[in-house]
Amino acid sequence: MSSKQAVPTYILESDGLFRDGLQLILSGTEFHPHGCARELEDLAEVPSDRPILFIVAVRADQGVIYGKIRSQYPLAFIVAVADESDPRSLADALDDGANAALFDSVSSNDFVCTLRATLRAATNRRLILIDARLWSLELQPRAEEERPSPPLQNDMVWEVADDTLGVRQLSAREIAILERIVRGDSNKQVARFFRIAQPTVKAHVKAIFTKIGANNRTQAAIWALNHRLFEGADSTSRDLPVLIQNGTDR
Repeated sequence: MSSKQAVPTYILESDGLFRDGLQLILSGTEFHPHGCARELEDLAEVPSDRPILFIVAVRADQGVIYGKIRSQYPLAFIVAVADESDPRSLADALDDGANAALFDSVSSNDFVCTLRATLRAATNRRLILIDARLWSLELQPRAEEERPSPPLQNDMVWEVADDTLGVRQLSAREIAILERIVRGDSNKQVARFFRIAQPTVKAHVKAIFTKIGANNRTQAAIWALNHRLFEGADSTSRDLPVLIQNGTDR
């Protein structure tokens, strides 16, 4: 767990794969999730007397959701997460009241850095993450200007002895699938678990191998365990190395 002060964090997301990935990513930081749900009403024991963080998937009724959050939890920060196929949704989320907006395909490092920057920013500033660069809307350049954007601070995300670029490059979905690989799941089992297509799983697995330098599932599992990737998660680490114990490589 990070030594930074804990921030009660809640996830409103219907995508099970992305939701599970977020929990794994944030479990080793000050943003350890206190609750996950599809709807605001499904969350329990959310404090209203101190700063808290909501990570909310972009949706058609987001203005209503943000309004409810602001009304019930006036000290809350809202970070909107959008599909990269709809760039306009980032601006829409900020217009509707989110403090920050980013695509769901960003790396785990950039994601956590954005959360930290959001809590540090003034309440009247809106932040948007594009291509690993964090913009304040107040500082966004006009179309005719070519002013370079400030890069994100290189905050450490994972509390591990031997952190590598590969860890920070993995997205939430890739983290979730990597955990299933460590558990020994085949692509078919992963697809069934997250209710997604097998070709989608195959594409994610290929991306994971490329980012961490693995040639197969066994190497990927060993890499994850060596980097203590899931020790802060709700599942205990002793339950994870199923793949290695079985010696399977699917």
